[in-house]
Amino acid sequence: MAVAKVVRRAEDENLSEKKFTISYDAKESSLSDHEISAKDLGEAILGMHNLIEETASIISNGSADVTLKVTTPAKEGSVEVVFALLADPATALKVLSILGFATPAAAFVGGSLVELVQQIKGKKITSVTIEGDSATAEVMTNDGPIKADKNLAKLITSTKIRDALHKIIQAPLTGKKDAQFKVIGGAELPVVSIKQDAIDDFSRLPKGTLEEISVETEVVRASFAQINFESSKGWRIRKHDGSEFAVTVKDQAFLEKVNKNQKTFQKEDSYNITIETTTTSRPTRATIDRVIVKVQD
Repeated sequence: MAVAKVVRRAEDENLSEKKFTISYDAKESSLSDHEISAKDLGEAILGMHNLIEETASIISNGSADVTLKVTTPAKEGSVEVVFALLADPATALKVLSILGFATPAAAFVGGSLVELVQQIKGKKITSVTIEGDSATAEVMTNDGPIKADKNLAKLITSTKIRDALHKIIQAPLTGKKDAQFKVIGGAELPVVSIKQDAIDDFSRLPKGTLEEISVETEVVRASFAQINFESSKGWRIRKHDGSEFAVTVKDQAFLEKVNKNQKTFQKEDSYNITIETTTTSRPTRATIDRVIVKVQD
């Protein structure tokens, strides 16, 4: 068994002290001999730092001040990492509770983050809807909607949060027989117990999460600012308002005329161009692809 103890110490009267332990167990692996890969442990420590810090930031809109420290006392026969997390009592309780590392998780609609991840598993999240000042959100998956606390919805769709959970829970136990991850509370009682069949639920965010695709078709009057006689790509058009952008030409009849030298271009020539614009929106960025489907003089 490999054990990592997390400790909150009250170094002044404004800070609370909370303790919980995370442990990794598996048969027929180094974990059963109280050993763990240095890389896996290092990633788990970094993951815990990111998880606590990002969670505190999300639930407090960036106002929470938390500090996570770690020491590694040598202790024969076990692997221990002691974290010291310093924060005000309200933030400490809310962070640990919403993650599922302390009770009461039931205070949050949808349970805790650990519970919500296990409920959604590896399903793609297509949208999150929060209406007005509502405290809850609708998390839409491929299997339908799930109602959850709005902060939980933000956590479960955060790339940084999900990557941290993966490093803490899944990565150290992947491929190990009878693997089990536990969180043990201050009373030395298990708060979370995740067995082998649920370990893989804690993977990184599935590709396409919160990806929205919209397609718009319009006819514009425009000229060609750049022409590529060798390919359908590398073309640019300029609209009458002066805006200019790259396009891919998929009007095969038009391309055949160009290839057969049946089409000549003058700087002042303009055309009625049917453009299909596909916008793909993701949590971190959006991409826009423009395709010409028809060119008319």
